[in-house]
Amino acid sequence: MAANKTKRKKKSKLPLLVISFFVFLLLSIFGGYFALLYAGQQLIDPQKLEDIKTEASVIYDKNGKQVGTLAVQETRDYVPISKMPPNLINAFVSVEDRRFFEHNGVDLFRVGGAILKDVQQGSMAEGGSTITQQLAKNVFLSHEKTFWRKTKEMSIAISLERKYSKDEIMEMYLNKIYLGHGVYGVEAASQLYFNKHVEDLDNAEVAMLAAIPKAPSTYSPFAKPALAKERRDTILRLMSEQGYITAEQKQQAQAEPLPTRKNPTEAGIKPGYEAYVDYVVQEAEDKYGVPEEMLYRGGWDIYTALDTKVQDAMIKQFKNSDNFPADGPKQQVEGAMVVLDQHTGGIAGLMGGRSYVHKGFSHATDMRRQPGSTFKPLAVYAPAIDMGKANLYSQLNNMRQNFNGYEPRNYNNQYSKTISIQDAVAQSINVPAVSLLNDVGISNSLDYLKKFGIQLDPQNDRNLAIALGGLSKGTSPLEMAQAYSAFADGGKMSKGYVITKISNDKMGFEKSVAPEQSQVISAQTAWDMHQLLAGVVQYGTGKNARIKGFDVVGKTGTTQSTLVNGADKDAWFVGYTPEYLGAVWMGFDTEDKSHVMRKESGIPAKMFSKVMSEALEGVKSKGFTRPDGAKDEQPPEQEVAGPQLAADLTIDGDKLKVVLSWIGNEGSDVTYDIYRFADSIDKKELIAADVKDTSYVDTLTQPTMYSYLVVRRDAQGVEGPPSNVAKIDTAKLDKLLEDAKQHDDQNQGDGQGDQQPPLDNQGQQTGDPNQPSDGSQTGQPGMDNQGQPIPPTGGDTQPPADFQQPPNETPDSSTQQEQSTDQQPPEKEKGKKKHKNNDN
Repeated sequence: MAANKTKRKKKSKLPLLVISFFVFLLLSIFGGYFALLYAGQQLIDPQKLEDIKTEASVIYDKNGKQVGTLAVQETRDYVPISKMPPNLINAFVSVEDRRFFEHNGVDLFRVGGAILKDVQQGSMAEGGSTITQQLAKNVFLSHEKTFWRKTKEMSIAISLERKYSKDEIMEMYLNKIYLGHGVYGVEAASQLYFNKHVEDLDNAEVAMLAAIPKAPSTYSPFAKPALAKERRDTILRLMSEQGYITAEQKQQAQAEPLPTRKNPTEAGIKPGYEAYVDYVVQEAEDKYGVPEEMLYRGGWDIYTALDTKVQDAMIKQFKNSDNFPADGPKQQVEGAMVVLDQHTGGIAGLMGGRSYVHKGFSHATDMRRQPGSTFKPLAVYAPAIDMGKANLYSQLNNMRQNFNGYEPRNYNNQYSKTISIQDAVAQSINVPAVSLLNDVGISNSLDYLKKFGIQLDPQNDRNLAIALGGLSKGTSPLEMAQAYSAFADGGKMSKGYVITKISNDKMGFEKSVAPEQSQVISAQTAWDMHQLLAGVVQYGTGKNARIKGFDVVGKTGTTQSTLVNGADKDAWFVGYTPEYLGAVWMGFDTEDKSHVMRKESGIPAKMFSKVMSEALEGVKSKGFTRPDGAKDEQPPEQEVAGPQLAADLTIDGDKLKVVLSWIGNEGSDVTYDIYRFADSIDKKELIAADVKDTSYVDTLTQPTMYSYLVVRRDAQGVEGPPSNVAKIDTAKLDKLLEDAKQHDDQNQGDGQGDQQPPLDNQGQQTGDPNQPSDGSQTGQPGMDNQGQPIPPTGGDTQPPADFQQPPNETPDSSTQQEQSTDQQPPEKEKGKKKHKNNDN
């Protein structure tokens, strides 16, 4: 009995062990399955799926026209499955996942085949993934080929199938899939390959799209048309075999040609617009608190000040290497340009560089380079005029001198005692700018520059070198454009901006721009500066900026290389038309002896002209208008001097005559009153009135020592200043009387006496005794109060004998931080009196 009991106990343990094993196995299977589900749920970020479903953020130009989009993936337009043709879905199902509508995210038959293939190849192969798995990989995982990545992919796919319907999964997949040439999603791909919306695709076109994902570069119809056609036709065959299309439809579709050229897509960023769009993204976060990540999730409408005519003109001209100085052996000459509306600050166009890349370094906004002579109007001339230390007709110091150890130089070392402020600005002369800054005061200049939006280092930039753009850190084209807007808009400086309105309907967010403007100089100062800058383009260093049919003003600027004598490191032009204001910079990123510019300061001005000419084509020029509160200043009235009078003596027979002649203001309505006196001017007597000539003969009845003066009267009879007092030379009178007596003795026999010509003030014969000995009739000038010759009326005034004409100079420099090097020779215009050029 005991033995039997023991035996029965041993028999009962086997079923229990078997049952326990299967229970454990089932629990492990279910545990693993639920572990996969849990892991899949944990790996899913719902926001990433929402990013697919959300429409891209749209950027509009100033006219409300769409110019680009922002999305998590490049160049993607989201389209719902309801707008997709059924055969588009069928094409992808037939080649990518024929049991898509049957499995729960993982196709066990395909997994088994993939495992067998992996064993044969000795590595993880890519095959076996369902459409749901591909979506999981594209959204949540990397593309590495490892066992654990494949496991994660399967777990996420199972979780997605539990949460979303087949249509939702297919919709997300077709909007996420990469389809070559930088486009994501079937809508963007339809635009790129066929120039149509996805809903309008035919059977051949949907098969072509379905052929690409396996190997986008291999099956591109543009790159490898033969392979692309072979795979497209294979998919059409599969669609026919699986009953999606008929054999006849298959044959018709296979006979269609492939697309041969890319079409521009509405999505993404247009080439050449990257720097502008990047600045839009930056401004959205800095100014409106909308971070970049949120913009790229989509759903935002961003309206800008972009003028596509301006931007496209810049793109075209920047592509032309002839518009730039010669490149170096290892570097290309870089360039940047900003164009804005001077009345609002709205940025119409922006070029960050010749080779700018998305999210790259912008030479237009991020760069800091020394501005050269373009800084003179901001640091010197505008503050001086605004403070009353200069005006349009000032004569400035142009003598070489040392300012506490700082000695600026002009080009070719040409100097003069003075030079007009107009010529100093137009020809970009250095010494007058430094001398005037010395009068203005560096602290005052720094204060004005801060108003202009340029913050300098209060320690390192507190020196006279800032007059010539010698800055410790430099400035950017955007800052220069903003500062010059004050000259173009009555003294109001406008801060540049790109966004005019930004909104998100789902978030209930909307903000519009409020232009930031401040009055930095008076309207009168702005108008005076405008007229000075006009001279730069009319006859100065900026002639290359001229635009046919448009008024242009502006200023050139260069900085000299410290490594190569006579070469430049930076070249600038900042100027404006009545419509737009622009700042252009050119130079090498890194300066060395092989990478400098060879005296090509006029090229930025020429770039300005070309861009603006194209951007303003078809626009009727408005012309500049004087701002309210300003007036056209007149040259200061010269002090009216009285007539310059000379007196001479002669004897006519027995009569003593005083010949008076003077230089005055001749005119049909001008007359003269002639006075003489013997002892005191208070006892002068009027001897002739309303004399219209500039000479008069006073016949004396007896030899009296008279003094004379002449008073001018205008048409209304108003007296002007009296002339100088002319006296009779006593010695000469005695000599005349003695000569007359001797003459009478010699000719007493025949009673005839030869008439002697009159003598001048030095006792020399003057010729015809009937003509005055001095004055306008003889062409001899009188003398002023300083003993200088007085020019005859009606001709060009001659300068004093010691006056040195200022040369028509162009600036030079000895160091990069101290000097500017604008060296374009001046042009003499008709009707414009210019100083003689002392150098060629």
